[in-house]
Amino acid sequence: MLLSKRQLLSVLAATTLLAQALLPVHSASAAGDAAAFVVALKDDAVKQLSEANGDEALKEQRFRKLLNNNFEVEDIGKFVIGRYWRKASAADRDEFLKVFEDVLVQRFLPLFDDYVDRSFSVDSVRADAKRPEFSTVVSRVSQPKGADAQVLWRVRESGGKFQISDVKAEGISLRITYQSEYSSFLKNNSGNVSKLSKLLRRKIKAGAFAPK
Repeated sequence: MLLSKRQLLSVLAATTLLAQALLPVHSASAAGDAAAFVVALKDDAVKQLSEANGDEALKEQRFRKLLNNNFEVEDIGKFVIGRYWRKASAADRDEFLKVFEDVLVQRFLPLFDDYVDRSFSVDSVRADAKRPEFSTVVSRVSQPKGADAQVLWRVRESGGKFQISDVKAEGISLRITYQSEYSSFLKNNSGNVSKLSKLLRRKIKAGAFAPK
C-alpha cells in the first residue's frame, strides 16, 4: 500500500525524532569522557612537570612519555606528509616520525609547562555527528596579558582509549598547518622525506618550534 504524502512526512518526522533521541545518548557520553580526558591530561602534565623541579632533561623525558601515550603522533605524522608517506622508504618513515615527535615536544612542552601558572577551563564539547569516535573539546587558557586563548582539542576514542588527533589554537590547526608546510617542501624537493627530516632537525636545534 502506498503511503500518502501526509503519512510519508509523518514517518520521516518520526524517524528523525527517533534518530535524534538515540544518537546523542552515546555521543554525549563519549563527549563528556573526552572532556574529562583533556582535563586529566592537563592536570597530569602539570603534576609531572612541576615535580621535575626545574630539571629540563627530566621534564622532556616525562613530557615525551605523556605525548606518546596521549597524542596520535604516528597518525598525525602520516597525515602531515600525505601521499609522500607511501612513497618513502621504511627507514625514512622511521626517521621522520622520530624528528616529528621532537617537533611536537618542542612545540607543546612549554605550553603545558605554562599551565602551572594559568587557569584552564572547558567551555564546551562538540560531538562529531558523522564520525562518533571524534569529539572536539573547547577549552580556554588564561594569558599573562590580554584575553584568554581558546584551544580546541580534537579527541578520538577507540576501545575506551582516548587520544588527541589535532589541536587548534585561535583557529589554527596543527595538522593542517604542518601538512601545508611539509607538503609544499616535499613538492619542491622531489618528495624527499629524508631531506625534510634533516631540515626539521636543523630547525629544532635553532628552537624554531618553541612558542613565541
